[in-house]
Amino acid sequence: MLKIHKKHLPLTIMLLASLCTIVNADTLDRQIISAGGDHIISNDNAITYSFGQPFVFPSSSSLQTGFLATQSSGIVSGCDTTQAEWACIEFKGFKDSYQVGETIKIDIALNVKADRFNRVDLWVAIQFPSGVLFFKTDMLVNSFVPTPQAFKESLETLEISHSLVDLELMPGIGGTYIFYALYVTEGANPLEHLDDLASIQRSNLVIKATTLAN
Repeated sequence: MLKIHKKHLPLTIMLLASLCTIVNADTLDRQIISAGGDHIISNDNAITYSFGQPFVFPSSSSLQTGFLATQSSGIVSGCDTTQAEWACIEFKGFKDSYQVGETIKIDIALNVKADRFNRVDLWVAIQFPSGVLFFKTDMLVNSFVPTPQAFKESLETLEISHSLVDLELMPGIGGTYIFYALYVTEGANPLEHLDDLASIQRSNLVIKATTLAN
């Protein structure tokens, strides 16, 4: 597990706590109560969602309410789907810099087709200005944790878009943040293969950087 130095804790808590009650409907693995809608299937998990409809999310510690996020197209620009297999990733809504008060809204579009006997995992991470890495979890929007883990596991066929970050930039967290995304062989940890990443990677390593003002 990556360690977070004590001096970084206020920054970490401030960023991860912002708007964490907004639920990304396409990643929920718990039951929600919605005001009707349609279905979407992601791998083997089916959920019910409704564009712009209110929801009640019964977590273990509190009752969260809000509006379900709409589902956007997962089409990745320039993804070559003429091959037998492909694994494409694209960050969307990305800006080179943000000013205090601006809304940071970044999505990730996925398009993957892999052999069912040779599936892939998707890893997504943010490197803070301090150099500490945080990893996207398959839960809430704005949810990143210091424990190395895959964002999506055992993918065979998937075309979808997820919201990674959706928050207003507050003063005091400025600096350069670097986003990483990579498909790897199922079960592999890219941090354990930094010297031989080619042996496990199943896509290009996508890297995007943005600078936040203080």
